[in-house]
Amino acid sequence: MKEKIRIWLDWLQGYAQADMRYLAKGGGWSSVNFFTGSLLSVFLVLAFANFLDRETYGVYKYILSLTGSLSFLTLTGMNTAVIQAVARGDEGAFLRSIKIQKKWNLLYAGGALLLSAYYFINANHLFAYGILIVGLTFPLTVTFNTYGAFLAGKKDFKRSSLYATLGNTIYIAAMVITLFLTKNILILITAYALANLLPNIYLHYKIVRDFKPAKSESADPNLFKYGAQLSSVNIFGTLSQYVDKIVVFHYLGAVQLAVYNFALLIPERVRGYSKNVGSILLPKLSAKTVVEIAPIFYKRFWQGASIGAAISAAYILTAPFIYRWFLPQYLESVIYSQVMSLTLIFTIPSTYIGGVFYAQKMVKTIYLSTTVGHLSKIILFIGLGALWGIWGVILSFILTHSLGTLFNFYLWHREVKKFKDLKI
Repeated sequence: MKEKIRIWLDWLQGYAQADMRYLAKGGGWSSVNFFTGSLLSVFLVLAFANFLDRETYGVYKYILSLTGSLSFLTLTGMNTAVIQAVARGDEGAFLRSIKIQKKWNLLYAGGALLLSAYYFINANHLFAYGILIVGLTFPLTVTFNTYGAFLAGKKDFKRSSLYATLGNTIYIAAMVITLFLTKNILILITAYALANLLPNIYLHYKIVRDFKPAKSESADPNLFKYGAQLSSVNIFGTLSQYVDKIVVFHYLGAVQLAVYNFALLIPERVRGYSKNVGSILLPKLSAKTVVEIAPIFYKRFWQGASIGAAISAAYILTAPFIYRWFLPQYLESVIYSQVMSLTLIFTIPSTYIGGVFYAQKMVKTIYLSTTVGHLSKIILFIGLGALWGIWGVILSFILTHSLGTLFNFYLWHREVKKFKDLKI
């Protein structure tokens, strides 16, 4: 059976002009994590839908969106820098990055304390305590999740997938049990914070024990510089990731935020899988030059768009049945979710282009791409969300994904033009 699979992958490699064995190995384990996580997530989604009323769920998501919007104060780009450093043989980058992040991420704790104090002053103790809980745990959570970047750089996709599945299982089990026992928002937020933090701490120290990465301080002095550059690039991206939920809550309230969040569930899950594939591609792309990538770039772009279109079409057809069977309380989310799925057409091409930019350390291009893309998304979210509510936010998603992909396409074309010997 293995030999037949190898023969089939080799045949497919000739057609797709890609290292299919590598993608099958990494993508296969990533798929295991994705589908296992998706299956487990069904239980969590059903628990939220059945155990929490819309108002409570909307407030819960709003508090997490507020704290999530502050995550630009952490070194969000450090994991990418670690993947590249480890892929090039610098395993010591893993522990050096942990040391750097422990100090830097205190900024997040400070920002969360200030936001919590604001709500205390305004006598909104629910929001104040909720933000405080996340503010004290999240800096450590994002520091210790760097083990995943280390494994990605080592191309140890099996271990990475198994560990991610373990973390997801613990998180989802903890949340389902908590939802079964209580509807108290602060207890739910505490469970959320600890269920994310504790598995990361355990898996971090397991990686340290199993791999014993070097503790040298001398290798690659640019690790922090590159990680900080990528983090500064991610500022608008982080804000745009949460501003839509803040806008919906602000203009429409907690109930409509709940409806909007359930509309996002499956399209966002598929986009998350695409990002996992991007982490698989990053070590491979980091080992290539622009000259090597250019001849196949456009084929990859259109292959990705075609796959995304097929996934979107399949989801549009099946979404009504999925919601009718599993989420009858949120049937009004169906049409929003179907339209939102159109953004999947651009997800894989964008992931691939972004992977190339990051792998080749095109810092100026990354700055331009992310700043223009995310800043326009924030402006559209606020403007169109104020005008048309949920539909305005969804239209903003479609516009920014489609136009952003075309803009990145142009940026790549401009980068390649710098190499006189390339024919494009």
